[in-house]
This record gives sequence, structure tokens and C-alpha cells, in this order.
Amino acid sequence: MRLIPVKQAENILKQVCKPGKNIAIVLLTRKKDRSLKIERSEHLLTVTEQGYRNETKYISFDNHEGKVILRQAFKREFPRSHEVYINSHWHD
Repeated sequence: MRLIPVKQAENILKQVCKPGKNIAIVLLTRKKDRSLKIERSEHLLTVTEQGYRNETKYISFDNHEGKVILRQAFKREFPRSHEVYINSHWHD
């Protein structure tokens, strides 16, 4: 797990919204009390929020709301953060 700036994390989220290899990314606050987990499979994007909201959303890549939903969840869970922890796993 490494600490990265929020702007870099936002750029990573934009890349995750595009179809591609299966990947799982977990973003955590510095205190590690809030998290955002994004899992990308072939046709589905799964967004799990833990902290302010505790919910899971399933987004199809056919639906173009993925970026909006991810951005809203990110801003909700990391409102005043300047750096976040990131952990990513690539799947085949």
C-alpha cells in the first residue's frame, strides 16, 4: 500500500472507468476509517463505499454514468483529503 496525492488517485479512477483487464483498487484515507473499493470485470464495474455511506453499486460499461458515480463517491468519502492510500490487484 502506498500513499499518493488525491489528483493522481482521481486520474487512476478515470482510467478504471474504461473497459480493459480485470482490476481491483482500494483507496483508503490516512486514518484508514473510510474506503472506496473499485472492481472492474469484463462488463461490470463494482463500487463499494465504506465510511460515510456503506453501500455497493454495480455499473455496466454500457451505462455512461460510471465516471459520475465514481467521482461523487470519491468526493463523498475523501472530502478534505490531500493524500490517499492505494492498493491495486490485477487479475487475468
